[in-house]
This record gives sequence, C-alpha cells and structure tokens, in this order.
Amino acid sequence: EIRTSLIPGNYGESIVLRVLNPKTIAVPFEELGMNQKLRDVIAFELNKPNGMLLTTGPTGSGKTTTLYAFLKKIHTPAVKIITIEDPIEYHLPGIVQTQTDDKEYTFANGLRSALRQDPDVIMVGEIRDNETADIAINASLTGHLVFSTLHTNDAAGAYPRLIDLGINPKIIGSAVTLIMAQRLVRRLCSVCKKKAPLKDTDKEKIEKILKTLPPNEAAPKDWQTFEPVGCDKCNHTGYKGRIGVFEGIKTNETIEKLIGENPSDREIRKLAKPQGILTMQQDGVIKVLTGITSLAELARVVDLEQDTEKEIVN
Repeated sequence: EIRTSLIPGNYGESIVLRVLNPKTIAVPFEELGMNQKLRDVIAFELNKPNGMLLTTGPTGSGKTTTLYAFLKKIHTPAVKIITIEDPIEYHLPGIVQTQTDDKEYTFANGLRSALRQDPDVIMVGEIRDNETADIAINASLTGHLVFSTLHTNDAAGAYPRLIDLGINPKIIGSAVTLIMAQRLVRRLCSVCKKKAPLKDTDKEKIEKILKTLPPNEAAPKDWQTFEPVGCDKCNHTGYKGRIGVFEGIKTNETIEKLIGENPSDREIRKLAKPQGILTMQQDGVIKVLTGITSLAELARVVDLEQDTEKEIVN
C-alpha cells in the first residue's frame, strides 16, 4: 500500500509517497529492538487490566508498529480488543479494527462507540485533540487498558502536552502508567560495514553520554564504531533494514507529584533518571558501539548533546 500526501506549492504540488509494507509492520514485541530494562517494564504494564501506555515520536518513527506489537503480545480469545485507526495498516486476526473517516467517525466518536462494546483493550491511533485525550484518559480510569500515540519530541514532553490538551494534571498520574518515545534508524549492512575511527569531537560526545548511563547498564566493552560501505546485499546503500531507538518513563509517585507543578521537559527527565531506563541518546549510542547502526544515522534522528553537560555536572 502507498499513503500519499499532497500540498500546493508556488511551482506545482509537493507529493510525498509513503510505502506501507504489512510484513515490516508485523514485528514481534521481542524483536522491536528495546533494551532489556524497558522491555521488562512494558511487559509488566501490559499485564495490567487498566491504565494508559503512550508512545511518542514524529511521523514515520514506528509508533504504529510498536502498538501492533503490544496488541499481538496480549491478544488471546479471552481479551476483547478494539482499535480506532487512520488508516488500518495491518490486519490482526481476532481483533476488532475500525477506521476513522473525515466526517462522523473521528477518533473521539470511535472511542465513544468502542466503550459501548465492552472492550478490555482499546488502541487509539493518535490523540490529536482535547476531546480524544479526555475520553481516552477516562477510559483508562474505568477499567480499560488503552494504547495510543502523541507527537512530542521525547517521553518527558508527553506530560506537558497532555496538560496543554486540557487534561487535569491530578488525573494524569493515575491514568498514564508509561510513556515511551522512539525513533527509527537504519541498520548497517552486516556484509559490507567497515570499522571507522571516530573524530575527536564525536568521541567526546559518545563518552559524555556513556558517563550518564544508569548504574544497571554497563557500557559495551572494547567498543568499535562502523560506517556504511555498500554492496549487492544492501543495494549499495550500506544499510539493510531498520531498528528502533527507545526511551521510557514510568509514572511513579515522584513523577505524579511533579506533574501538578507544571514542570518542564528537563525537570521531568531529571526526576526520571533513577528509574534506570535508557534515554534515546543512551540506547542509540549503545546500538552504535555494538555495530548495529552508525553514529551519523543516530545523529540524524536524536539530539546527542541534549542535557549531557548538566547531567554530568549533577
């Protein structure tokens, strides 16, 4: 399938074609590329009967693939799952999937209809407005497990975003159990990638990030960086396939108290550090140092200098 976006320009239309391959969307939860700590946290939250799990990131960052992986992991004949999507990108047997339209069946209306169907789990493709956010939050507070997505730069930014959408900060902590953020990076071709020494400035960036790793996460030993070359196996691009770079924040008591004080993204990130879950910076750098992707590819989607100076000083 191909999704098409067109906008008028001064000298003609700008067209973007996005190829959707159902096979690449159907990725098992264990193969998404998450580090063990985050995978364990998510698996624990997926076993709960209620709450909201949000994944954030820009368009094309793999959010839908992640949500589908969640659904496939928890789906059994005893669990009733309803999705509201725009559009349905992959058909999941045994799950009630619905698709929004431009007229009456919006995400908000779809949520209202789904709640009358006695579901156990609801997936909302995206929270775009106050109405959808309010219904989704209340669904998670009334015995439903809710999955959805937001457009924010990182996991910490999702809390202020929900407040901006008009959600009462006092109930966010009770409703939202976990927020993730993710990006997609291309995998280096295992056949033709070659070792590449780092420039001094790049080495300094990596060392700063390694110093911020939580105590439970050791830096790779004898690490080595690689760069793309290109061969017949990868169509001479140097890359083959993609993998996610992830981070997550649990809404624990500390975060819940902070939300009521209208915190900044940076304040939330600081208080989330003791949770021991890798940031996208840290997760990405580990993937670079273990030869999964290149530093240039990671820098394309993740800010490698965000907060590192302050974190080291603190």
